[in-house]
Amino acid sequence: MLGRLFATRTMHSQRQVGERAAQVIDRVIFDMGVDRLVQGSFGLDRHCRPHFTSAPAAPGRDGVAVALAQLAECAALSAVAKRNPDPAVLRLYTAAVVDGLLREFEARCPRFRALPVAKGDQRIAERSAPDSK
Repeated sequence: MLGRLFATRTMHSQRQVGERAAQVIDRVIFDMGVDRLVQGSFGLDRHCRPHFTSAPAAPGRDGVAVALAQLAECAALSAVAKRNPDPAVLRLYTAAVVDGLLREFEARCPRFRALPVAKGDQRIAERSAPDSK
C-alpha cells in the first residue's frame, strides 16, 4: 500500500496526458488567469506527466517543454478571455489548447509518441457503447 502511495504515476495513454493537461490548464486559469497561462510553458517529464511552469522553461534531460505563447490556440484563448471571461466559453478554447499542446508533444517527444492513443480497455468500452443517434 505504501508503495502505491509513493510510486511515481506514469501516464499510460495519450488520452490520459491530455486529460491531465486540461485539468492543469483549468486550474491555472482559475488560480492565476489566462495571461499568466499564456506566458508559461508546459513540460512533459520522463514519465509522460504534464507540468505547468509559469515561466518559459527549457526542456530537461528526460523531457520536453512547450512555450504556450507559441501556440496559435493560446492566442485565440487570450483574445476571447479579454472579450468574454465566461468559464464555459473558456473551456471550449481550453480543449483547443490541449489539442495544440498534444500536437507539440507528439512532434517533439518520442516517448509520448510511443504511448497508445487510448488505454486498451478504453477502446473496448468505446466500441461497445451504443450510438447516441
